[in-house]
Amino acid sequence: MLNPIGRPPGAALTGLALRGYALRGRLMATGGTATMAGRVDIVMPAHDVAAFIDDAIRSVLAQDRWRLRLYVLDDASIDDTAARVRRWARRDPRVTLVHVEHHDVNATRNEGIALGDGEYLTFLDADDVLRPGALRDLVASLESTGSDFAVGSYDRLVGGRRVAPAPWIDTAHAVARPATALADFPDIMVNAVQWTKLYRRSFWNAAGLRFPLGGHFQDQLVSARAYARATSFDVLARRTVDWRIRDDGSSMTQQGARAAAVRDRFTSAIGALDVLEREAGAGVSDRRAAQFLSNDAAIAASELRRMDEAAFAALRIGLSALVERAGAQVFGEVPQRTRALFDLVLADDRAEAIAWLDQREAADA
Repeated sequence: MLNPIGRPPGAALTGLALRGYALRGRLMATGGTATMAGRVDIVMPAHDVAAFIDDAIRSVLAQDRWRLRLYVLDDASIDDTAARVRRWARRDPRVTLVHVEHHDVNATRNEGIALGDGEYLTFLDADDVLRPGALRDLVASLESTGSDFAVGSYDRLVGGRRVAPAPWIDTAHAVARPATALADFPDIMVNAVQWTKLYRRSFWNAAGLRFPLGGHFQDQLVSARAYARATSFDVLARRTVDWRIRDDGSSMTQQGARAAAVRDRFTSAIGALDVLEREAGAGVSDRRAAQFLSNDAAIAASELRRMDEAAFAALRIGLSALVERAGAQVFGEVPQRTRALFDLVLADDRAEAIAWLDQREAADA
């Protein structure tokens, strides 16, 4: 069956086709037909991303679902990020540039949310790329099921090359699961980032969702509340975003070896577990605790060679709190070799933990 623009689902898009979608969207929006109903509001915080933001904006405007508004919030950039966005805004009325000085991506997102009134709400970081057809498929899913939000998968973008995400993300999105609920599919909680999700704004508002201010990994708390409070959500089997891994490691999510980021990772994890236990029950909370320990905490521990003493101390303290919060039964679900690394960290034996990492990497090579 053909979609409304006459292209078979899944067909590859050429650069000419993408430019055509962008032109059509610009003309339609200029004609004043971009009403609130059916419109997607996209919130894009930006700080010193001049090298990437053109690709990010282009990926939004080239969507074959033209009814959208892109709110780019420039948070005190000192490069030419704002100038680049301003050029896009002059060409396309769907782009709005807003200057803020929050110095906090969470506060910036909250301000962006308040700017729009579209039927749907989503987020995109200014160094990432929205995949062709992403909005079409996310909206179509919600229109078909009536669910509160939809969540897609993603790839990593490394040096211009797409790389598969962590295996637990691929597993969670192996098959489409329309109109599911957290109790039926708790495995989806591994996808906690906001830029893979499209929300009904009515659900976002009714659920009282908002980004906590300050710190890293606040997506965890927002996602926990959204999953727990949704009547149903749609899991898509397709990728909707390319998550850029910057070569210089300057993005927030790539600074996981710093003490503040390590502390925030575990604080957000325990906060999310508290939300899930309170709103979805102990079984769901335990499942998420096992995921945190097997995935997120394991990633944090694998970075210990890059950590200074303060960061390693934050890792040991945070891991201890998470293990205690999870309990012995949940900790027993963690893969054995990961538990072995954790035991060394918890024993404050950094040298042995690094040696263990070296041996495991050599064995896996």
